[in-house]
Amino acid sequence: MVKTGGLADVSAALPAALSELPDEEIDIRVGTVAYRGVDNLPGFSLTKTFVAQTPAGALTIRIFEGRLGKGNVPVYAVDPEGFFDRHGLYGEDGGEYSDNLERFSLWNHALLHLPGVVGYSPDIIHANDWQTALSIPLFPHVIRPKIQAKPHRSVISIHNMAFQGVYPLSQWHWTGLPPAYNSFDGLEFHGRLSLLKGGVQFADLVTTVSPGYREEVLSEPGGCGLSGALRHRQDRFVGLLNGIDDREWDPASDPFLPVHFSGSDPTPKDLLKERMRKEWGFSPGERRPMFGVVSRMAHQKGLDLLAETLLTMGEKGDLGGEWIVLGSGDPNLEGLWRTIQALFPDQIHLRIGFDEPLAHRIIGAADFLVVPSVYEPCGLTQMYAMRYGTLPVVNPTGGLRDTVADGKTGIWMEELSENGIRKAIFKARTLFLEGHEIKEMRTRAMAVDSSWKNRAREYIRVYRRLMETPPWHNPLE
Repeated sequence: MVKTGGLADVSAALPAALSELPDEEIDIRVGTVAYRGVDNLPGFSLTKTFVAQTPAGALTIRIFEGRLGKGNVPVYAVDPEGFFDRHGLYGEDGGEYSDNLERFSLWNHALLHLPGVVGYSPDIIHANDWQTALSIPLFPHVIRPKIQAKPHRSVISIHNMAFQGVYPLSQWHWTGLPPAYNSFDGLEFHGRLSLLKGGVQFADLVTTVSPGYREEVLSEPGGCGLSGALRHRQDRFVGLLNGIDDREWDPASDPFLPVHFSGSDPTPKDLLKERMRKEWGFSPGERRPMFGVVSRMAHQKGLDLLAETLLTMGEKGDLGGEWIVLGSGDPNLEGLWRTIQALFPDQIHLRIGFDEPLAHRIIGAADFLVVPSVYEPCGLTQMYAMRYGTLPVVNPTGGLRDTVADGKTGIWMEELSENGIRKAIFKARTLFLEGHEIKEMRTRAMAVDSSWKNRAREYIRVYRRLMETPPWHNPLE
């Protein structure tokens, strides 16, 4: 299994939710990358091999097929001659693979042959982020009308504007697009090429993962250089909140929790906390709030500022409570958090890395989940936390503002600064020690429905409106 960021969760959950909507007949297929090890994944098998013309010439393409959800959604892991058989997904040791444009372009070319190979004629092509953005302008040039039996529409969803797939124009030949696309109205971006810009320019509809983030990216610095292109498309640009898989994230049945609880019976959450405190080595008998952090260690997530805040607080010997921290990413940030743990071993339990079971136990056991993101397109951990009665403490930006109600289902920081974080931590501690209000907030948080069932219906409505709208993209030659 490969997973990085919220896109991985959405790519699995949204198609499954769409396929399970009652009274809807939806034939949805998922194309993904055949990363290393796909041939050993349970339920996946090599089903087809074909030859496709790509910018690298004729390549042999292998398709490994599996299923999502209740088995209703076919998943095709596409392998263009082993280009993705590597240790990392996009790079290693903090750097990007030098041939990423070549790799993902060849994969997009191969992916666009899927409809003809598997006998599938889609109404809508839905791409996500820079990795599949090239498929939007490329589609009419790879899938000719004689193969595509009916008019199609295209959608691109942006999960994070910071990652755009920007490469030198000297590598243009790898796109496989006609020269007409190498212009300001195409993929050209400040003297380079941007795959994400190509998706934005030519998709019939652009979506992003929360209404709040949509508003933020229409101006700079939120748009990361593409706000002008987004404003140009703003009549076809919508913000749709992500959802969560409420079956995978259910405190009443979560297989990773040794103690289960629910909104109707939340009391065992306290038992879970005490059990996990012992497992994590905290001193028994002390009544202190537990703060959880489950995050990539990156500047975007605000973990550098949170670390500096805790160092300052630690000078007075008071971190506000106990901390359990899980994450990985920037080596410098990892080192900073290791330093904090070494300074305050009785108050912080740190795990560097990716650990899905531990993430569930942290979110289940903690009193508060701290999310000090500099920006957050949507965020999922705060919604997981609310489902588990763990109150999010957030910087109200993007999807965090849209999903967490200050003083009702969580706590907003007054500002993203050391002082703002410190005040929010102490406010959370006061709520915990006083007891009554936090119970009411937990009840409200656990009652929030963030499931994909409701979110999927929003996508259906958008898809239907899209099919009634004339196509946007006239292919350039």
